[in-house]
Amino acid sequence: MRKVVVDTDTGVDDALALMLLAADPTVEILAVLSVFGNCHGERAADNARYVLDTCGRQDVPVYRGCDVPLIQELRLSSGVHGDDGFGNTGLRPAESVPAEPNGVPILLDLVDAHEGEIDYLALGPQTNLATALRAQPDLLERLASTTIVGTLGPALYHDTEPWADRRFRVSRDPNVSFDIDAAQEVARRPGNVTWCGPYVTRQALVPEQFFRDIAASTGHPPATLIAEISRDYAGFYSRSYGRPDDARVMGINDSLAVATLLRPDLVTAAVQRPLQTFEDPETGERYLAGVHPVREETRPLHRVVVDMDFDGVLDMIGDVLRRPLPWR
Repeated sequence: MRKVVVDTDTGVDDALALMLLAADPTVEILAVLSVFGNCHGERAADNARYVLDTCGRQDVPVYRGCDVPLIQELRLSSGVHGDDGFGNTGLRPAESVPAEPNGVPILLDLVDAHEGEIDYLALGPQTNLATALRAQPDLLERLASTTIVGTLGPALYHDTEPWADRRFRVSRDPNVSFDIDAAQEVARRPGNVTWCGPYVTRQALVPEQFFRDIAASTGHPPATLIAEISRDYAGFYSRSYGRPDDARVMGINDSLAVATLLRPDLVTAAVQRPLQTFEDPETGERYLAGVHPVREETRPLHRVVVDMDFDGVLDMIGDVLRRPLPWR
């Protein structure tokens, strides 16, 4: 049984990613930690609880994590996911997740109890992970793996403006830029770390109708939930990345990270790179990108996903959403 800890700023694509994990019989979700990002941290915790309850997974514990960045001011992606992270649907769990116990000490205790066994999946800003690293600097080496949704991907050789790629013209890399100090803390630590950022995730824009058809044909609660909370989310993607046929599309960003973890055969290309910080002089925004190692490189090499079998990922999602409950 694979042991997983999920760190999430639960918005629409996070909800779908949680469902993939909740449905997998080979995965034991030890804990879900909330973080700010798509919405406020306390709402991210409640959204995660709502998703898991919808999937019949009341057994999975959810804890509140960090509600603000390490240093910089708080920013949220409410224009993409709605003020509540759920497309302004107002959906709430029967009971809110309490503020205590905090999720970071829970993570450290879990690593002590399951040394070298935990796969850590960070779907939002890396603030929880960086906070834990400050307490245990070798944390990444004590985890079996760490998979993060973030980075601009591999920069071109001697590139100085990796954010100029057309994939980033609307929103570039909020999981990193919302707490660049936390991301830098993670980037400079050694470990089995994989970054699956917008360079690859924005190659996969899925027709909204794909999810609506599954919800309509099955009536299953998880599929119905995704269809309900994705209306505004698909509206943002459709306006920002319009298709010639005007078909409404939506991102499945976090599901690609889950697929990277659970189905490594779906990763068709990745590179080992040190990560470097870049700053856009016009906006002051800072980002991470994988760069070519220099001679006698001393920075840790992390894995950066470049390409995936997107049809395979979509098949994985469809199989889960068509599967009737109970999943356990």
